[in-house]
Amino acid sequence: MNRLRSRLAITAIAFLLTSPLQTQTTQSQAPRFTSSTELVLIPTVVNDKSGAHIPGLQKKEFALKQDGKSHPIAVFEEIKTNSAREHRSQGEHGTFSNFEPGGSDYHRLNIIVLDFVNTPFPDQANARIALLKFLSEVAESGEPMCLLALTRGGLTLLHDFTDDPKLLAAGLREMKANAAPLIHESTVDPGHPPPSDALGAMLMKMIRGQLQTEAQLASMERRETASVTVQALQQIAKAFRGLPGRKSLIWASSGFPFSLSPPSTLMCEPACPAHQRDEMQSAYDNLWRMMNDAQIAIYSVDLRSTASRTPADESTFTHPYDIGDPQFDTAAQAQWKEQDTSSTLKLFAENTGGKAFLGGNNLVQSFRQATQDDGSYYMLGYYISRSTKPGWHQISVTITRKGAHARYRNGFLLSRDTSTTSARQDVHLALVSPLDFVGVPISITWSGTGIGKSAGKARVQFELVMAANVVSVDESDQNHMVVDIAAVARNLNGEVVAELSQRVEAHLKSDGLEQIQHNGMTYRNGIDLPPGEYTVRFVMRDSLGNRMGSVAAPVKVP
Repeated sequence: MNRLRSRLAITAIAFLLTSPLQTQTTQSQAPRFTSSTELVLIPTVVNDKSGAHIPGLQKKEFALKQDGKSHPIAVFEEIKTNSAREHRSQGEHGTFSNFEPGGSDYHRLNIIVLDFVNTPFPDQANARIALLKFLSEVAESGEPMCLLALTRGGLTLLHDFTDDPKLLAAGLREMKANAAPLIHESTVDPGHPPPSDALGAMLMKMIRGQLQTEAQLASMERRETASVTVQALQQIAKAFRGLPGRKSLIWASSGFPFSLSPPSTLMCEPACPAHQRDEMQSAYDNLWRMMNDAQIAIYSVDLRSTASRTPADESTFTHPYDIGDPQFDTAAQAQWKEQDTSSTLKLFAENTGGKAFLGGNNLVQSFRQATQDDGSYYMLGYYISRSTKPGWHQISVTITRKGAHARYRNGFLLSRDTSTTSARQDVHLALVSPLDFVGVPISITWSGTGIGKSAGKARVQFELVMAANVVSVDESDQNHMVVDIAAVARNLNGEVVAELSQRVEAHLKSDGLEQIQHNGMTYRNGIDLPPGEYTVRFVMRDSLGNRMGSVAAPVKVP
């Protein structure tokens, strides 16, 4: 990006105090750093043996631990969510925002993602049919849902949150059906090894060479698939982190690309590039932490049809290496893949406090159950000290009520990384995402057009407003504040035509701190564009709070 490099004081960079925004701070918002403590919230689903919510539990019936040490519960509430959908300003009075003014209720929020990257064509078709049937059955429910698709190009927003499932169905029907998975099917069927004679030995060598070539290709494809999947899930975690309460992510897929080294690909070592298992394990670990930090529970809906599944008896399961040549033992490979996929779908659900719906036999019922889990739950909260070390912290919740079963986020990620490298990575994630990030409530207004700095371009002025009492300020470090700002303008073909970025870092005086907390802030600037129609995505990152807000605004330059 063409970085605005001048180091300017906060009063000189058009970062100005504004009139109070009509926003309401709730206890569910991510806490701002202070000199003493901050709040950690833990949404906890409590069910009986039949899976029904247990109402009326008292705080004294819960016990909470962090990293094995007990913590007093400072916040306790039984949450009963409502079905009102999130509203955002989409151009009313010339303003575009990523938040609902005055919103403070806990909503039921179901984020449905159809994973076409990791799902074969036959399973994709079954998923479309089942999801359309589910949406028709809940057409009058008023449940707020949004629908996304994961394709080779990344996440696509088919429809934003709506309480009319018929709109989601329309978006799904309009999506093209050529979403090819990234993992190709093998063109070589090893079958059985050739006979052990001279001709058989030559054929064996040829087949092994072809199998090794395909294994290398599959290894690279798996790495690309994993990268696309991880980035999509990161975008979802970062985008919805700012919404209050627990969120459900219904991930409809034939599996996660977690095991990058199935038995058949191990034969191509050291040529296969995807065997940095520790590296990928670390990426997934961090992803689960981001999901937990955003209070998003993954509900894995298994799209594998009965016809595509291989019966697996875990009691007699053997790894291909245990019974002979892994390249030619196709039955053992299929059995291994079947068990590994089921285990991975469970792993992603359990590590985020959700559920896995395996089997693929009744997808409509799976979708229905996955969207009904957030009707009621308990919100627990406790304070941690400012001296708590950054990093991952384990959480456990126990209940004394007999027969009660609790599901909750198993930890939280405390980050105080203000490095420019971290900022660039986060901001890039928000700039390329089709989603509005809501961790920081922001709004954008086009304020005028002037003469650009270069011939043939106009200077389009804007005001980017951050809501009051949002930015994180470290009061123990002389009211330290760090905010990163970026914008990217794309034409109707999705091509980048202009961009800007700037870091605002300051130690605020007491009166400046008070005004920012009560009145909010405005960043005024302009972007040079040639005549045409554009969509400009703006990003504000609260570096100390590790939160981001983004919003897209269309603009037409005459």
